[in-house]
Amino acid sequence: MLTFEELYKKVVASSISKEVDEDLINLKYDPYHLECILKPADSPSPWKTCNDHCRNEDKYFIKCLFEHFLKKENKESELNEKCKGCLDTSKVDKLLASKDIISVLGAINEDSRPVFALVAPAFLSQFNIVSDGQLRSAFKQIGFAGMVEVSLFADILTLKEALEFDKEINDEEDFQLTSCCCPIWISMIRKNYSALLSHVPKAVSPMVATGRVIKKIIPDAFTVFVGPCIAKKVEAKDEDIKDAIDVVLTFQEVNDIFEAAKVDAEKLPSDLREHSSSAGRIYAVTSGVSEAVRSTVHRIRPEKPIQVKAVQANGVKECKELLKSLENDKIEANFLEGMGCVGGCVGGPKSLIDKDLATEKVKKYAGESLYQTPIDNPYVIELLHRLDIHTIEELLEDNKIFTRYF
Repeated sequence: MLTFEELYKKVVASSISKEVDEDLINLKYDPYHLECILKPADSPSPWKTCNDHCRNEDKYFIKCLFEHFLKKENKESELNEKCKGCLDTSKVDKLLASKDIISVLGAINEDSRPVFALVAPAFLSQFNIVSDGQLRSAFKQIGFAGMVEVSLFADILTLKEALEFDKEINDEEDFQLTSCCCPIWISMIRKNYSALLSHVPKAVSPMVATGRVIKKIIPDAFTVFVGPCIAKKVEAKDEDIKDAIDVVLTFQEVNDIFEAAKVDAEKLPSDLREHSSSAGRIYAVTSGVSEAVRSTVHRIRPEKPIQVKAVQANGVKECKELLKSLENDKIEANFLEGMGCVGGCVGGPKSLIDKDLATEKVKKYAGESLYQTPIDNPYVIELLHRLDIHTIEELLEDNKIFTRYF
């Protein structure tokens, strides 16, 4: 059986010049970039204090918030008078209005479990930061143990779907529906087009894969997915995958926390971790998933007679039209991608910036990756190794991390 390390070396060696450092072929990489997943306790950060008054009393934002958090008999919540001069009441009210925010801040306040922010690939420029590494620093200032980019796990699922395409699609009439990204798309297929489910790979979404891997490596971890999508809150509670994510917060909810805690991300140092490929990073935009799978299939098996011929649906209306056309045999494609929001995840209802600008930022970030596809990415190979997944067969077989049963 071909191992991923062998496949990696074969693919990389076939496309680099002799002048390239042998470290690339030999899977050498900087372990610092995986520490946020494998060794979060090695880089602790102090919590952010909310103002000079609290700083003088050596209090932190979340500790201060919960210390002066009173419960009335009718179960309504309010801030103690002592804290009203310390915290902006209108901004704190936004936090108190969200049970999900309070659940996350409560987990941090208890300080008994490491709390991780799992950030969707659409995060680029969503917050007021100069460099992307400042977002990780901002989360740590609040009290999170670390921030993990979901794009790394989009890489792994891209590799899985590419290998499934290579194995299963050998007929001009056959096709594959992506299962990796949008819960609206998958829900639409499950509820209204169940006859097509046999064409959907049994893969969880990148959000679920990220949560499950973190909980496998750090069993007591509290996982918080952060993105622009409201539908992810529903997906995270689905019975068959609810083991992965403890809470889903939107970009808007996280921004409310930063504002209430007076986190000035622009002034924070950058804690940048480069561990995802271009393929994983473009999941946030329409056509991103199909392009990721297409480029990976071609990278793994350039000689394959049938390559990915994709068609995309952009928004709910187009998703319905695409599935209807497929049902009526009017589609000449072998890989179908659907996104419930126009523009993809960057067009989600809780995105903080315009979808066109967000698309531009995501594509720029993808273009800056050190790796084009997941099979070129040594961090993917190393993470699979840590999960005791070494061969193509082991990734494709049913397992408790990456498999979903529709």
